[in-house]
Amino acid sequence: MEKQVLKYEEEPIVKDQIVFYGPSNFTRWGAKYGMKPLREVLLGKSGAPCAINRGFGSSCAEHQLYYYHRMVRPLEPRVLVYSGSGNAMSFGYTPEETFELAQRVVMYALTDFPDIHIYLCDSNAHKKVIEGYDAFAEKYDKWMKEFAERTPNCVFIDAKAYKPLRRTDIYVEDGVHFNQTGYDLYTDFFKEALKDELDRY
Repeated sequence: MEKQVLKYEEEPIVKDQIVFYGPSNFTRWGAKYGMKPLREVLLGKSGAPCAINRGFGSSCAEHQLYYYHRMVRPLEPRVLVYSGSGNAMSFGYTPEETFELAQRVVMYALTDFPDIHIYLCDSNAHKKVIEGYDAFAEKYDKWMKEFAERTPNCVFIDAKAYKPLRRTDIYVEDGVHFNQTGYDLYTDFFKEALKDELDRY
């Protein structure tokens, strides 16, 4: 993870953008994995790039909290799209612990940038069957949705409710990560979910 963070820190700082922060569902949205990069496909109304990818693979909410001051704060984002549940089960975290850590990431951002808009992503859907995952995701998503409803400038967005993303042919061989078709649909989902934000660029 540190190597990925250091690589991001070599990039020019572009402020006042839409920052995507989370695990590998964001990390793999780039040319390194043979996908059309997030910054090239999610554009503002003017056609200008406005999204910055700060996903780092195998991360969970604790890593995202730890690296927030290096990965998010320097960018001074106008909008934060945050995915916090990925990999939590693999590291042995309960839904309660994951929810608590993810809340802290959000509160860091709201404290640093009181006018920021934050979009909280649901737990990632995938084709691969992982024992216990559905129950974990159901709890986490419920709590994050309730948290968004009572927290200023926060919105919960649910990609699992977006019908095109329920297809089973949109994953690479691991059954977890999107192929290009999946990312095309993911782009469509975010164009809809972030329409008001994209219209400002």
